[in-house]
Amino acid sequence: MDWEKAGVNRVEAVIELNVSPKKSRGFDEIAATIAAFDEVESVLLMSGGYDLQLVIKGQTFQEIALFVAKRLSPLDDVLSTATHFVLRTYKKEGRLYQDEEIDERECTVL
Repeated sequence: MDWEKAGVNRVEAVIELNVSPKKSRGFDEIAATIAAFDEVESVLLMSGGYDLQLVIKGQTFQEIALFVAKRLSPLDDVLSTATHFVLRTYKKEGRLYQDEEIDERECTVL
């Protein structure tokens, strides 16, 4: 959904995390802790330059920045974070988003 066209302020960020896995449980414990936060849409274990990728949603850039600074970064097993704010979505979950496209469906927030 194009939240801006729907009149709803929504901000999305992709966060790269480097973490220290637990000796007996690997990445599972820290991933479960992070997944429990309401702001977190997804937690993925990655190969490559970082360990976990998160998708976070919030009302403002500041809300997401404060979540990272006050709730995510202080976790004992989090070594570093890199936050990337989504500026525009062209395609997501198989759906193309185009400039002229207007979604006439009403947005319902539960």
